[in-house]
Amino acid sequence: MSGQRCDNEELRWYQKVTLELLWVVCRVLGNSPRWFRFHLLRPLIAAVVRVTGYRRKVILRNLELSFPEKSKNEIRRIMCDFYAVLAEIIVDTMCLAGATPERDGSVMSFGDAEGHIARNRGRDWIAMASHFGCWEYFPLWSWVDTECEFISVYHPLKSVVFEHFYRRMRKFAPNVTTVTMAEAVRYYIKHRDSSHTTVLGLISDQSPTLRADMEWIEFLNQPTVFIDGSEKIALRFSVPVYFCDITRLDAGRYHMEFIEIYDGKESVEPNEITRRYAEHLERMIRRSPELWMWSHKRWKHTPQKQMARFGTKNI
Repeated sequence: MSGQRCDNEELRWYQKVTLELLWVVCRVLGNSPRWFRFHLLRPLIAAVVRVTGYRRKVILRNLELSFPEKSKNEIRRIMCDFYAVLAEIIVDTMCLAGATPERDGSVMSFGDAEGHIARNRGRDWIAMASHFGCWEYFPLWSWVDTECEFISVYHPLKSVVFEHFYRRMRKFAPNVTTVTMAEAVRYYIKHRDSSHTTVLGLISDQSPTLRADMEWIEFLNQPTVFIDGSEKIALRFSVPVYFCDITRLDAGRYHMEFIEIYDGKESVEPNEITRRYAEHLERMIRRSPELWMWSHKRWKHTPQKQMARFGTKNI
């Protein structure tokens, strides 16, 4: 189902009520002063997350495997900082309901935006993003390049209410289209148009469905498989790929640099674009580890699991 629509016919009456109440609360928060959001609400959410021990075992295991050189105290410090960042991301995301450039234009800045637009005017390109900082800010590029079509590719949620909420929230501008992962390639083929620039925004650090032909990349001291949709689209349609490098400036404020990792013409080995993405992502994580989403079960697949299921191991 394309995210262009947010058709409430799919919801039962109580789900519709829940959705609208959630939307109203988030709209109010979005218009609240910064001191309330980041000095009252954020610490409250952070305290709840820490007290409940949200995915504590998963976070600690991921950190210990990723940073074997760090002491237990250092690992716990990163986890505490991550909980604080997670609380901030929750606040940031809630406050994006009904976001406008006038109200929220300062939450994300972009390096050399005019130059980037000029270099890619008239040709499509891919933005490879990650769960680093508030990833819901990535489509705000649509406010900078108002002439492009920004396709925000996402993974559907199990909760019908939150699925509708996020699809509505992500419509930051008329030039944003939300499309599921399963539909992304078909949608792009059908709607690509040489008269305007299409930007495909894909978050590529999730754990994919394990396949026999997936290759393993050494990432944070562990063999890792990545979603390779960006690479496949880039090679099939000869479009450049940019890594989204994020720096947190302040509470709820980030800066993004687009780093080219494929120019759309270079002859590359299989999985090379994905490897470059992984290398940039690891450097960014090591720079500010608390900003990555450590609560994901990122390493649930292993080469041994691939071998057992398919009789092959690609490392």
